[in-house]
Amino acid sequence: MPAIAAPLPIIRPITDLRTQLNDVCTQATDTQEPVVLTKNGVASYVLMDSDAYEAAERRNRVYLALREAEIEEQYRPEAVSAEESDAKMREIFALWGLDYAPASKER
Repeated sequence: MPAIAAPLPIIRPITDLRTQLNDVCTQATDTQEPVVLTKNGVASYVLMDSDAYEAAERRNRVYLALREAEIEEQYRPEAVSAEESDAKMREIFALWGLDYAPASKER
């Protein structure tokens, strides 16, 4: 089974922010990958393009929602019938003063 190749991290000294700021920013934008900034050879900060950051945050939120659904499914062994689901939806809609019309059953 072949290993999945992960891109190597982009590592730059923090002094590049002072001496080559435009180059560092361009690199972060072009690669859409985080740029690790080191101080005395130790990772200290991470610089990311805002679009790449927002995309990573979206992926993280989706992952967490999926993980939460998986956990809920593990602790919910019983199935809910369509009738029970429709009854619950009617209750919820009634609280809002709305009528609930379940989708038609196609067979």
